[in-house]
Amino acid sequence: MLLSQPVNCRPQSFQDSKRAPFKNLNRPCARGSRNSIPRAAAEDPDAELEKRLERLRTVKGATPYGQSAKASKQEVVPKDTKKDKPTYDWTGETVHYEGTPHRGDLIVNLALGTTLVWLPLTLSAISRAAFVTYKFTDRRLSVSTNAPWKVEQTDIAYQEVKDVVTVGRGVGMWGDMVVTLKDGSKVELRSLDKFTELRDYILKRRDELAPESSLSGILTAGELLRETASTRSNKKGFGM
Repeated sequence: MLLSQPVNCRPQSFQDSKRAPFKNLNRPCARGSRNSIPRAAAEDPDAELEKRLERLRTVKGATPYGQSAKASKQEVVPKDTKKDKPTYDWTGETVHYEGTPHRGDLIVNLALGTTLVWLPLTLSAISRAAFVTYKFTDRRLSVSTNAPWKVEQTDIAYQEVKDVVTVGRGVGMWGDMVVTLKDGSKVELRSLDKFTELRDYILKRRDELAPESSLSGILTAGELLRETASTRSNKKGFGM
């Protein structure tokens, strides 16, 4: 017979068992109810928070907690997007012009160097006159720097030239030149003597050395002027 409520029972001592060995033999003890259902353990709020944070890291691409960053990264194979630059042979070239920056630039900057404002430009002019050399051949233009703290040489093939811009300095006695290459980079030549003549020479050699496929359908500045002049003369002839 099951009791609906537990009944308190006191453990029988040794003396009581001697006095009444069979007195409390049938005394029922408290028993738990068999109909009780164990309560489900509530979920840990910290564990639930960790799950949400892990899902958030996964969505954002971050490394989950407890994992190595190296293991999560995938090996990315770099794509070879840059094309190999063509190599040019400079053997047997003929020098067209070679010299240092114009001395007039150095003289003007030395005269203006007495002011503290112009002093940095004066130091730059002294460095150019002492260590920089310009060289123009029939295949390339070269800028060499032979300073104690810097030794550098830049060679540019005429086939790589896209445009040349010059600005006169010192009442046109010398000028600055900016050579723009096909890859977008620029090379600056400061205080250059005969800058207009050298600009025309660069453009001429570029057109002569360029492959025929790249010049198909493209007119040079001289050809464009001649074509425009001939077109105008033809129009006048039709008008007559």
